[in-house]
Amino acid sequence: MPSRRRVLTAAGTAASVGLAGCAGFGEDRFSPGSDADTDWPMPRGDPRNTAFAPDAAAPRDGASERWTHDEGFDVRTPVVADGTAYVPTAEALVALDTADGSERWRFAPSDQPWPAPPAVHDGTVFVTASDEDEIHALDAETGDELWSLDGDRHVHVSPHLLAGELVNEPSVLVGDATGRVAALDPATGDAAWTVDLFGAVRAFAYRAPMLYVGTSSGEVSVFLTEERERPRERWRRQVDGAIEGIAPTANGVAVSSFGGPLVNLNGDAAGAPSWTAEERRAGSTPVHAGSWFYSVGYDAASATRSYDGEVGWRADAPFGSAPPVAAGDTLYTAGEEAVHAFDLDGGGPLSSGKRFSHPVSGGGIQGLAVADGALFVARQSGEENGTTLYCLEPN
Repeated sequence: MPSRRRVLTAAGTAASVGLAGCAGFGEDRFSPGSDADTDWPMPRGDPRNTAFAPDAAAPRDGASERWTHDEGFDVRTPVVADGTAYVPTAEALVALDTADGSERWRFAPSDQPWPAPPAVHDGTVFVTASDEDEIHALDAETGDELWSLDGDRHVHVSPHLLAGELVNEPSVLVGDATGRVAALDPATGDAAWTVDLFGAVRAFAYRAPMLYVGTSSGEVSVFLTEERERPRERWRRQVDGAIEGIAPTANGVAVSSFGGPLVNLNGDAAGAPSWTAEERRAGSTPVHAGSWFYSVGYDAASATRSYDGEVGWRADAPFGSAPPVAAGDTLYTAGEEAVHAFDLDGGGPLSSGKRFSHPVSGGGIQGLAVADGALFVARQSGEENGTTLYCLEPN
């Protein structure tokens, strides 16, 4: 059998073959980012879950390690705001300086709180601790607790910000295992409203003025929101498998589910599916950039046009389960022991499309983020104190 390295090298050739007869990128040409001071304040970057930072500077033609961090055995997707990376580990939420990786503070309400990836807004970090079913609001500079809410309903999903366009008073969304969704005042934790759904809450997304919620029962519910008022349900739709990710666009909402392919639900037709991608090339929570969704499946990564499901390009190779992210004109995907970078445009018919790979040995990649001129790679470690977070900057 070919080595893992050769299989991944072959992915570039497969990407160029996959371009033949596929949809073109004439409507979307991506440019390199140049801003080295961008943030990534939520697990998928923003309330829409685009996982795309168009202006962010990040590695394009190769990467070197700005710093690495060793933290226990399991690190999940970090978020980054104002020069600090907030890193969820089994033992604590750890705040690291993005310049050199030095620790600023750590928050551990119990021995193993298992915090979910947090959200950061206006100087406050919001984090859920699944071990104690709590949500905590922390001062982003010091880690001091500002308020907390005890839960008795198993709060595991990451907090989500209902903020941005058409929102004058932001809220923090939390969900629990019974299907209850609550919109909390960021300053006090008081609930502005609650709604009850079927199945444990697994995912949120907000694209003004619509709120999207996915549950473990495979339901996607869509609500029309108003300022701090209980939202009105517009429609709900069942898909196969527990919801893992939601990415709304003007052409509907792309939904990823456990064990299923990427499906686009038509927002103008009560959520009727408008296209379904091949599971082998598109199953993960996607990146949304321009008119395209970028996703990975069990043996390929691909670009799928949002409004008709046409394939822009495909790279054949085994990829990890962590969803991809993107910055400028570059897509980042997780392999088992490396992170791979691809041209968002696919590279054209005479190019492989693949830009570089950087080795990340010893465990599976858990999550990716792009901020402060760097790519952050979180991973499991097979060793008690192995490297679990890489901060990669351009060569």
